[in-house]
Amino acid sequence: MKEELGVATASSAAVPMELVAQVEPILRKCAAEAEAERRLAPEAMNALIDADLLRAWTPKAFGGMELDPVPALQLFEELSRVDASAGWIVGNCANMAFGGLVFADEGAAEIFADPRLVTAGALNPPGSAVPVQGGYHVSGQWPFGSASTYATWLFGIAMIMDGEAPQLGPDGNPAMLIAAFKASEGEVLDTWDTLGMRGTGSHDIRARDVFVPERRAFVLGPFDNPNSAFRGPLYRLGVWLASCQIAVTGLGIARAAYDDLLSLAAAKTPSYTQTGLADRPTVQDRVARARALIDAGRNTIYAEVAKAWAFVQGGARITVAEGVPLALAASFGMEAAVQAVDLVHGIAGTSAIRNEQRFQQYFRDVHTISQHAFASASRYESLGKILLGRQSDWALYYV
Repeated sequence: MKEELGVATASSAAVPMELVAQVEPILRKCAAEAEAERRLAPEAMNALIDADLLRAWTPKAFGGMELDPVPALQLFEELSRVDASAGWIVGNCANMAFGGLVFADEGAAEIFADPRLVTAGALNPPGSAVPVQGGYHVSGQWPFGSASTYATWLFGIAMIMDGEAPQLGPDGNPAMLIAAFKASEGEVLDTWDTLGMRGTGSHDIRARDVFVPERRAFVLGPFDNPNSAFRGPLYRLGVWLASCQIAVTGLGIARAAYDDLLSLAAAKTPSYTQTGLADRPTVQDRVARARALIDAGRNTIYAEVAKAWAFVQGGARITVAEGVPLALAASFGMEAAVQAVDLVHGIAGTSAIRNEQRFQQYFRDVHTISQHAFASASRYESLGKILLGRQSDWALYYV
C-alpha cells in the first residue's frame, strides 16, 4: 500500500510527498534510537523541522504551509507509515496551530512566525491562572506533551482563580483559559515510559507561576473572531480536525503492518508445516479482511473531511451538526486500524514477537494511540448522546 494514497477529495492541493521521501531514510536510520531514548533522535527531529513539516497547518501569513486538510492528513498518514512517532509529532504540532487562532494578532505572531517552531502541550488537567496586571500567573502540570524536549513553546489550560476558589463563568462553571508560554519558562518532567509510541517523547510539562500576557491567553467561551492570520477556510474546521489527525496516524501504522505482512507471507512457511503462509486459506481470509478495514477507515475519514472542507468554503465554521460525522469517522478509522493490526499480528505468528521485526512495534504503537481521548472508542458514547438529542459529555464539541 506504499503507493496508494489516492482518495477522491474536494481539495486540489498536492500532498508534499517529496518531503516524506526526503526525511524517510533519516527516520528509518534513527528509529531504534527513538525507541530506546523515548524521543525522536536529534537528527530525525531536525530533519522534520528543516523540511518545515511541523508547520503544515501554520498560516501562510507566518510562512507556514497552510495545507488543505485532506493532503495534510495524507501527509501525516504517510509519515506514520514510515515512523509512527514522527507522523504523530508532525500531525500534533501542525494541529496545535489551531490554538493560535484565538490569540491576539501580536501574540500569535510571537509564537507562529518562528520557522523552527516546535509546540507541545495539553488541555487536561487544568492548572491555575491568577489574574494580574496585563495577564496571568499560570501554574500547572500537563501530561502528554509530545516532542516536549524539543519544544520552543508550551501550551496549557488553566482555571482562572478568584482568591483560593475558581472564578465562575456566565454558565456557572469555572472560567478556563488557554495559555502559551516559552519552553524556557517551563519544565519538562521525565514521565514518558509507555508500551508504544515511545519516540514521541510525550513527557509531562510544568509551569510554576509563569507570567502569561493577555496577548497569549484566551478565556474559553463563544468564539467567532479569529485573528487576521487565521481567517482562511482551514481554520473554520476547528477542533474537529484533531480527531482525524490522530486516526490517520493509526491507519499509517496499519498500512505499514500490512505491507510487512505481504513481504513475510511471500517468504515464510510456518514451522512444522509444508504450506507457505501465502497459500493458507485462513491467512488469505485475514489478509483480505485487514485490507478491507484499512480501506474502509481511510475512505470514511477522507470522504467526511472532504465534505467538511466543501462546507467551510462558504464562510461558516464547523458546528456540532457538521462535526459529528468527522468525529465518528475518526473513531471508526482508529478502530479499523487496531483491528487490522491485530489481524496482521495474529497471522505473523512468532515473527510478531521478535524485536528484530517491526510487527511487535506496530501492535504496541496502534494500541497505545487508540487510547487517545480524541479518537478513542469512548467517543462513540459522547457522539451517541448528540445523535439521541442529549448534551454530550465531551465539552470540546461545543467550543
